[in-house]
Amino acid sequence: MNARAVKIGIALIILLAMIPLYYFFNPAAAKEKAANSKNEKSELAAKESTAQKSQDEKKETANEYSKKDPEEAAAVNNGDESLKEESVTSEKASSEEKKEIQRDFLVVIDPGHQRHANLGKEPVGPGAVEMKMKVTGGTSGVATGKPEYQLALEASVILGDLLAKQGVKVIYTRTTHDVNLSNKERAEFANQHKADLFIRIHADGSTDKNVSGLSVLTPAHNDPYTKAIYEDSLKASELILAETKKNTSVKVNGISYRSDLSGFNWSQVPSTLIEMGFMSNPVEDRNLSDPTYLTNLLSNVADGILQYASLKK
Repeated sequence: MNARAVKIGIALIILLAMIPLYYFFNPAAAKEKAANSKNEKSELAAKESTAQKSQDEKKETANEYSKKDPEEAAAVNNGDESLKEESVTSEKASSEEKKEIQRDFLVVIDPGHQRHANLGKEPVGPGAVEMKMKVTGGTSGVATGKPEYQLALEASVILGDLLAKQGVKVIYTRTTHDVNLSNKERAEFANQHKADLFIRIHADGSTDKNVSGLSVLTPAHNDPYTKAIYEDSLKASELILAETKKNTSVKVNGISYRSDLSGFNWSQVPSTLIEMGFMSNPVEDRNLSDPTYLTNLLSNVADGILQYASLKK
């Protein structure tokens, strides 16, 4: 070790030894140092407190968002539920409105024929010279042997029930087979009750067993007795026909315009007649005696009537 290094080492030792003596003999300097140290600690504590506060704020914010998300989801869900409730309420109101319309709509259903025919004569229309039999016994099924008057009443009750479930008022011209009502009297019954629609239920017959299909009969446009009811009768008939055409299990023939039917000519209210099918056709005869088939067919007829009711009320 050289002399210079020794001298530097001795000088450092002397300097270090003198620092405590300086603060011992100079209290003001010692206090200043202590104050500086205290300030440094305070600043450090403040920084740590600020950092902790910032961290706590971040946690609180995170918690708030964590809480907010479910609330927002709930709000969205509640919004969806509100929309659903509004939709359901709207649909319910619409349904109630339709039923309210239908409650004011009266349908008189006339099950065609009766057990015992009345072959007496009556005018085909008001003031007419032409006379027709009051009411015939109708046809009967080639396969089932069921008389038309029985099928007509069965079908009328099914149709009436379907309409009543939708709020429509229904009255029948007969509820039993043992009546004596002419076609004129049946029409007058509908007139007296101020029916919104007079619907006559029948089944067809033919000498040709291959003929089949449903037909809707309506007053002819050139019939002098039915001018006042022609348009409404045709509209009801068209709506019923359109609905029955939707049924793929039912053959539909179309509309037939008639001026020779007493039941139309004496009517002062819109009228239509449903020939549900041919009882002279073995297959169709059996179908018409099948409650499932018959109800299915009459559901379409009811839908057409309900559409007409919505238009007229």
